[in-house]
Amino acid sequence: SLVEQAQKLLSNSTFPETASNNQLCRYLYYSGRIQALRLEYTLSFSSLRECLRKAPPALGFRIAAQRLLVVVQLLMGEIPERPIFFTKGMKIELKPYLNITQAVRQGDLAVFEQVVAEHSTRLQQDSTYTLISRLAHQVVKAGLRKLHISYSKLSLQDVADRLGLPSAKSAEYVVAKAVRDGVLDA
Repeated sequence: SLVEQAQKLLSNSTFPETASNNQLCRYLYYSGRIQALRLEYTLSFSSLRECLRKAPPALGFRIAAQRLLVVVQLLMGEIPERPIFFTKGMKIELKPYLNITQAVRQGDLAVFEQVVAEHSTRLQQDSTYTLISRLAHQVVKAGLRKLHISYSKLSLQDVADRLGLPSAKSAEYVVAKAVRDGVLDA
């Protein structure tokens, strides 16, 4: 849980080339976890992807790495491929993450919050709750993209209603930020 100290240790040390494959996988997993917590999603994604590629067939470790990889992909604004959730041995373990992915894709903040609340104890056990709480912004962006494609004109109150935002004023701020960030053309 001491992310800053772990990052300092990672940056001040080199991983030995003579280490076993299992140690390398563990190193890549924890590096990816630290990078994700530090908002370095691209580095985290590549570390976790490499970890899964080299991981031994032990299902428990692969499940933990896949959970984290799914969350990092969502934080990067990507939707993970559907077959990942239905791989043998992972279907039950990744069910909460499939529900979260569907809520992000749907773009409704109220649905997303309901799914997260429903699975909150499981997400806290998996140590992914903190990262998943950052996904609300991605949910709003996905919802805005869908609305942008569907409508040429829409009032801010309608945007707030469709995205599950509390008011038209908050919808105004969200839309303004999305336009400034290049998510929407306006």
